[in-house]
Amino acid sequence: MNPVFERFPDVLFSSFRKQMLRGKVPADTVQRIFEPLLSNFYEIMLQLPPGLQVDFENIFRRYPDIAEGFGVRIKPSVIESLYCFARYRLEPDWGEHSTGIVKEGQGFFTTDRGSPVYIEFFYVEGEDFASFAYKPPRLDIEIHLCGMYTTTLTPARPSQRIPAESLFRILMQCVQGIEIQFIELA
Repeated sequence: MNPVFERFPDVLFSSFRKQMLRGKVPADTVQRIFEPLLSNFYEIMLQLPPGLQVDFENIFRRYPDIAEGFGVRIKPSVIESLYCFARYRLEPDWGEHSTGIVKEGQGFFTTDRGSPVYIEFFYVEGEDFASFAYKPPRLDIEIHLCGMYTTTLTPARPSQRIPAESLFRILMQCVQGIEIQFIELA
């Protein structure tokens, strides 16, 4: 078979994916394409390769009404929300001059042992705590930010509150940018 024809599906989908990431595909077409995924969003997303997870999250950020129609709310990335949390704690008046402070985030990640996890982070301005949560709650995992232990999530405690000041001190140690790692416990 001609190599051009063998690659044709990849080239076609790649172009179409780029158009969706730019928001140039009609919403009804995007809805028809992603209806099976959105009908069982978290289970299917956790089985996809990381690159596809990121692409699909970004596509749904472009088409939030479609995702919300299936009960899926796509939030900004965990890294972006952690950055905003640190910036707000460092400069409390920054929030007054900034539009759209990111107070919650989400992301699909892989643990050190290769298990997929969905993580959420959220905080409320002026509160003394921030929180991490995960789905599906079937593993014991430690969250490390910039190499430092931050919290442990377990099936019995799939959501954990962290003192805002402790989290801020950890984030201030992230000189090369915020790195997040998930360590599976035996």
